[in-house]
Amino acid sequence: MRTLAAATLCAALLAGCGGGGSKAVAHVGDEGITQTQLDAVVAHFRKEAQLEGRSFPEEGTTAFKQARSQLLELLVYRTELKQVARRLGVEADPNEIGKRLAAAGGGEQEGNPGGDTFARDSVEAQLLTEGVFTKVTRGVTGATPAETTARRTRTMTAYMARVQRDTKVRYEPGYAPGS
Repeated sequence: MRTLAAATLCAALLAGCGGGGSKAVAHVGDEGITQTQLDAVVAHFRKEAQLEGRSFPEEGTTAFKQARSQLLELLVYRTELKQVARRLGVEADPNEIGKRLAAAGGGEQEGNPGGDTFARDSVEAQLLTEGVFTKVTRGVTGATPAETTARRTRTMTAYMARVQRDTKVRYEPGYAPGS
């Protein structure tokens, strides 16, 4: 019985560290961002650059490290957003994700029958942002529609700044911004 409990605990700890054998490169609160996740985003942008006839920095160069750092920051932001959404009870409807992907022509791509994970994650982030915005700015009004929009935008900006300030983000060596 003790062996089963220990094995279950180890499995849970491994799952919390990103699972799949991929090491975490950053931690947002208690959630890890794995090397596999970062590599997938880098691969997405490398492919996009290639499709657009642009170059993408070669691995090992300073330009690559800067690009990788920016992409890791995107993953950190999305993880913070998901955590905030969970706390507020906001969810992204999978059907709405599918509709938006279809409307944008995203998802299924030649040579990628499972669709573009980055595109799906982008749509999910947009839906979560909209849901969080609605919750955070509920009751914020102004004398005119323009003033209401401005006040809501300031409220959301201040809320997300506070979230980012209060969220503990830890980077593994070699992955911190500017390293």
